[in-house]
Amino acid sequence: MQEQETVLGEDIKFRGKLEFDHKLRVNGQFKGTINTGGDLSIGSRARVEADIQAGVLVLEGDLTGNVVATRKVSLRKNCQLRGDLRTPDMEVESGSRFTGSCLMD
Repeated sequence: MQEQETVLGEDIKFRGKLEFDHKLRVNGQFKGTINTGGDLSIGSRARVEADIQAGVLVLEGDLTGNVVATRKVSLRKNCQLRGDLRTPDMEVESGSRFTGSCLMD
């Protein structure tokens, strides 16, 4: 059975602390902190200001904040990341923008 992804839609503006175990996709606006051992996707129209700890981060939109990913970070075309990044594996598509430092360990 395929694990279902939870989605915060484009019309949602959320502030606070998010904690979850599986998959979440943010398509709206979020400000706060995000902690998960699961997968986090930030959609192309999303605007996120958060420090993030996740298993996997897939960034398509705009993120301001520091990221610690235990498995992988994927920066997709046209995304923008402003903050420091720590991950053992990283994928960067042409056209993505990253301002910060990166530590791969």
